[in-house]
Amino acid sequence: MDINSLQYVVGEAKTGEPAVIRFFGRVSEENTARFNEEFDFLENVVRPSCIRVLINSEGGSVLYGMTTYSTIANSKVDTECIIEGIAASMASIIWAAGNRSLMRDYAILMIHNPMLPDGDDDEGSDMVRAFTRQIETIYRKRFGLKAEQVRAIMNGEAGKDGTYFDAAAAVKAGIIPAENVIHTSKQLCEKVHSEVAALTDTAAIQELMSRVSSENKLFEETAPTLKQTESDMTNENKTQGFEYGAIAASIGMKDKDVKDVMARISELAALEPKYKEMQKSLNDAQTVIAGKEAAIQNLQKDLAAVTSRLSAYEQKEKDEQAARIETLVENAINEGKIDREAKAQWVEMATSNFALAESTLASIPARDKISREIAKNPDNIQAAADAARTAEELMTEKVKEVVGSDFKFKKLR
Repeated sequence: MDINSLQYVVGEAKTGEPAVIRFFGRVSEENTARFNEEFDFLENVVRPSCIRVLINSEGGSVLYGMTTYSTIANSKVDTECIIEGIAASMASIIWAAGNRSLMRDYAILMIHNPMLPDGDDDEGSDMVRAFTRQIETIYRKRFGLKAEQVRAIMNGEAGKDGTYFDAAAAVKAGIIPAENVIHTSKQLCEKVHSEVAALTDTAAIQELMSRVSSENKLFEETAPTLKQTESDMTNENKTQGFEYGAIAASIGMKDKDVKDVMARISELAALEPKYKEMQKSLNDAQTVIAGKEAAIQNLQKDLAAVTSRLSAYEQKEKDEQAARIETLVENAINEGKIDREAKAQWVEMATSNFALAESTLASIPARDKISREIAKNPDNIQAAADAARTAEELMTEKVKEVVGSDFKFKKLR
């Protein structure tokens, strides 16, 4: 068995929190076996703080019902048994098994003597008497009733099978204290009582109670809230709950101390709505903050992306500027405007103020140069050499051409 296969457990069962389990329908071998198995799983595997048993049953087998009574009564976990609809016959014994027995204000409790299914008590009289004494003992010890009172309830009035109780009658008979009645709307109570009055069959009453419980979803929340506790304490007709009284007695508290504690609880209960409102405001503020933090993170991502693109653009622009400066200075060197030894100074100037360097180099006239191609051409070399000859050399050649190379001046006679 695992948590997902539970059929009778209501809602989600968690360790350290109250768990709810139903006992609906007839007390039979199959019903009790399944209930006992799931109850044991809650007690020993889930280990909740309390197991609440919701009961809506017309009763059934005493033999199988006693196994469920024993399962609940011997639980190591705190237990509560609540009549959601009707607890009749053997179901009333199961209801008595919990540490606390509670009932809805519209619920029905029916107690009577056990009997054999076929109505023949002759053969089974010893068994019937044994079951009767057993049930009497349970009622008497569980609810603090006298033996005569229990027998009168089980016997019922003349011509009737046992005794039926609503919540108010159960309180009046001393079966449960007033604090163990779970209150619902007045209209619902009146509706149930009017319909029950027309019914005599226990199974029909159980079906009615099942329908009422289902329609009103009364079994979904059985624990009194802090607000409900506050309302109970301010009701003058209420007496101190037996749970509080038992706790107070066990720790040696006096009545005055108990009243002081309860007054403090009442003050805390009054603060509960304010606390819930503040908690809601805090949750709303945390939601807003979370939204702003997400927006900031998105902006930071966008800023990082823009910064990366800007860095790439600036690097590209820097590389292009360096290329332009290199071209400008190299062209000036090649045109003979500046010497290569001065390249570094001109690059620095252009880096600092490109427009100034460009305009300055443009104003320097280019020097004529003989390219390597011209220098390597023999004809050009000869032409250059010819052009470099002096006027004296030209005159000498001219004289040779006119008078000859052997010309000599004659002596004067």
